[in-house]
This record gives sequence, C-alpha cells and structure tokens, in this order.
Amino acid sequence: MSAPPADDYYALLGIDSAAGVAELREAWRALAARWHPDRAGQAAAPTFERLSEAYRILSDPLARTAYDRRRRAAGAAGASPPRRAATTGRAADPPTTRTARPPAPGVMLSRISRPLQILIACGAASFDEPGYITLVLGEAEAAQGGMAAISMRVDVWCPRCAGRSGDADCRRCCGTGKVEELFSAWLAVPPGVATGEVLAPSADLQGMVEPVRFRVRLARPRRGAGGVDA
Repeated sequence: MSAPPADDYYALLGIDSAAGVAELREAWRALAARWHPDRAGQAAAPTFERLSEAYRILSDPLARTAYDRRRRAAGAAGASPPRRAATTGRAADPPTTRTARPPAPGVMLSRISRPLQILIACGAASFDEPGYITLVLGEAEAAQGGMAAISMRVDVWCPRCAGRSGDADCRRCCGTGKVEELFSAWLAVPPGVATGEVLAPSADLQGMVEPVRFRVRLARPRRGAGGVDA
C-alpha cells in the first residue's frame, strides 16, 4: 500500500468527507481566488499547489475513492493530525488576543465549517453586535478547540475603479465603489475559548471594506427532565 497522504485534503478545502461535487467546487473556487500567487504573492505558491492537488484528487471519482481508502487506513493507524492550508503561505500572524493560549489542535470543527447563512439559519451564528459575528460553540467544541472554515459574501473595494463611489462609468460596481466576493474565513479556535472572546480569520481578503471578526458565545446546556442539565 502506498504511503498515507501528507495532508487531509478535505480539511485543506474546508469541507466534509461526504461533500458533493457542487460543495467541493464552491470551496475550491473560493480558496483558489484567495491563494493564487497572482493575487496573494509568490509566497502563497506552495499553499496554492497543495490546494490544487487536493481538488484534483477529490474531483476525480476514482482518485477520490483510492484516497478515501488511504485516509481511512491512516486514521486507523493513528496518523498525526493534518497540516492546515490556513497556517501556511501568506497567512497573517495569529490574533494577538489569543497568544497566551495553546494553538488550536489539528481537528476540523465540522459543525461550524459551513456557509454563514446556513449557520445563521440553524442558530450557530448571528449578528448580535455591530462589527462582529456571534459564533455559538458547544462546551465540548470550546474545550477541545480546532479549525473552522466559514464561507460568506463580503464587500471589497471595486478593483476596476479603485473604490471610487459615484463613478457611474464603472460597469463592475455600477458606481457604488464596492463589489461582493466570496470569502472563506479560516478560524483557529484555541482550546478553552470562553464567551466574549474575539477570533479573527487567519487572513483577510485583499481589498475587504470591513474586517470580519467573530465573538464567541458558549451554548447553554440543555435542560433534561426535572431541570437537570442534559
């Protein structure tokens, strides 16, 4: 049997192992736009190559089946946690608010690694405070920590008119100075994160009008029969 893969391709792309073709393609497009060397600089080339290889394998049904077999075998043998795309290339320094805590473990928090609108719909995220997205974590998730990839639409300054609002001749933004782009926010959630703490993505999208910041809120324990915590 060939050696197990050096990276978890699903984690690299921020998707679940059961993700379909459409979800795989959407994740790849967002990450490729972010990490392409023409946009992110030559320092991002190794990360872009790893992402390209992950998409090439997972988009080919036969190659994906073979990879899944190797991945299961590696997991059964106690393989070391995978490396993350968000910690390589042109990623920014970790948020200063969390430097006193150990780094997030190499596990994917799959419950919150979804599009923001889905998280809002299921109560895992909300807009409770201007400038922040409230992210609701379970006690076990907060205690363990891990990585999360949350995709969303954000405003960026129009690349054609350089954000000059009122430029009616700009067909890209129709004079608003802004356009929407898909952004995948990679979050490192340190173990023991508490309610009220702020998490920032490993890197912001170039030209983003407003930075994306998440404020953690721990979910209240569910009450069982007789008022006992479940």
